Amino acid sequence: MFFAWTGHREISLTTMSETGEMGNDLKRQKTEPADGLGFQKPQVPEGMSKNAWKKLQKQKKWDEEKAEYRLKRKEKKKAARARKAERKSQGLSDDDNYHQQAKKAIPEKQKPSGIKVIMDCEFDELMSDKEIVSMSNQITRCYSAKRHSDYDVDLVVSSFNKRLKQRFDKSVSDYPRWKNITFVENDKLTDLLPTDAEELSKCVYLTADTDTELEELEQGHTYIIGGIVDKNRHKKLCLNKAKELGLKVGRLPIGKYIQMNGRQVLATSHVYEIMCMWFEQGNDWQKAFNAVLPPRKIKGEAEAKDETETKDGEEPKDEEETADDGKENGNEHESEDKENRDEENNVDGE
Repeated sequence: MFFAWTGHREISLTTMSETGEMGNDLKRQKTEPADGLGFQKPQVPEGMSKNAWKKLQKQKKWDEEKAEYRLKRKEKKKAARARKAERKSQGLSDDDNYHQQAKKAIPEKQKPSGIKVIMDCEFDELMSDKEIVSMSNQITRCYSAKRHSDYDVDLVVSSFNKRLKQRFDKSVSDYPRWKNITFVENDKLTDLLPTDAEELSKCVYLTADTDTELEELEQGHTYIIGGIVDKNRHKKLCLNKAKELGLKVGRLPIGKYIQMNGRQVLATSHVYEIMCMWFEQGNDWQKAFNAVLPPRKIKGEAEAKDETETKDGEEPKDEEETADDGKENGNEHESEDKENRDEENNVDGE
């Protein structure tokens, strides 16, 4: 090492060889075990992708911490019940559980609705394991809504196979005893569609990617809901499928009643619940939305009326944005997946 005088201060200069040695020392400090602990970076097993290995490690960690998590979850539930009781005593509403509060007793006899709903679950390979769990929980909520409705809205779950069926077999094992709901283990939606052209014209695939809004639910019609949770990764999935099958498309009139940012998309379970409630509320969409969704998501009647009465040339107002019958197993796993942050909620079902 030698020094150079610049006129203001003395600067130490290092030879190239010394610089190289210092760099090697720094590299060794980063790569060699600290304090002799012998820590080594885990190696990905041969033949396994890095992502698959990470998922496996996360699952192992979850299995190890599951008991502790469940204990904490019970404590949180207890605290939540206490808060809910306190809010109720103060006359305050629990906005997050609004649709659960409105749930009524199971009617002794249901009136025929005259329509059929098919939940098209032919999207197994497009969903992650967490999204499969979310989808199973939504089906369970649909069954609960069906049981509590005054009207029998016929529900068929198609393509009930692969991971979705495995999830039910493992966590909602009592589903074969569910009444008035049909699980079909077919591979294709077309297996359930009529071959007659006139009857096929009465089948409507619900999708958020159309401008055609339903004015009413017509007697003798079949409405298809896309059974997928995909966080909007697959754009126009249901719309394109409907076109391939030659089906009509439509959507619930959510633009008039719900404040939403971005794409106006509802959860699959919400779509079915709203359809059930439409019959109960005298074919009134506004009341149906209010009965199912939390108040914070609903436009007021006056605001909706103003929007529908907006004249041509005027700028419209800006738009902003449980399954009690699923038994403990289904609900428990739903809570577990909330810990891993899954849900819910934008899906392409509507």
